[in-house]
Amino acid sequence: MQVLSKYRAFALKTFRQIPQISKLTPEQKFAVEVVGSVLPFRVNNYVLDELINWDDLSNDPIFRLTFPQEGMLLPHHFKQMADALRRDADPRAARVVADHIRIQLNPHPAGQLDSNVPTFNGQKLNGIQHKYRETVLFFPSQGQTCHAYCTFCFRWPQFRK
Repeated sequence: MQVLSKYRAFALKTFRQIPQISKLTPEQKFAVEVVGSVLPFRVNNYVLDELINWDDLSNDPIFRLTFPQEGMLLPHHFKQMADALRRDADPRAARVVADHIRIQLNPHPAGQLDSNVPTFNGQKLNGIQHKYRETVLFFPSQGQTCHAYCTFCFRWPQFRK
């Protein structure tokens, strides 16, 4: 019988407590901190313990999907946030830099807020996206907390030209 460990979530403030984090270089840890200051980061112990191959991180798709990567921000955005963190800025000042970067990002490159929102009797059904003929995606505001924030939702800058 397999013993399940108690659920534990890690976020940016606690990611350095992840036991396996010692496998990352100091540069990789700093990149997590930089990108995680701009984009959401959360992972749980199941993903860490069961899904990531910590002996081959550069080729592990779950690690790359779950942990913030430097390439998720444009180079000048990464530098701005890194500089703010290196200055040991007051957390509020670093948050201002992160907010400024976020404003410049386009989290809806495919027009999800306009093109994919269905209507019923002429009224937009906010919180629903109609992406496929037979399927809608439902996003209740109370349920928009994932157990692990995969970079799939936040990877768009990597594909920008």
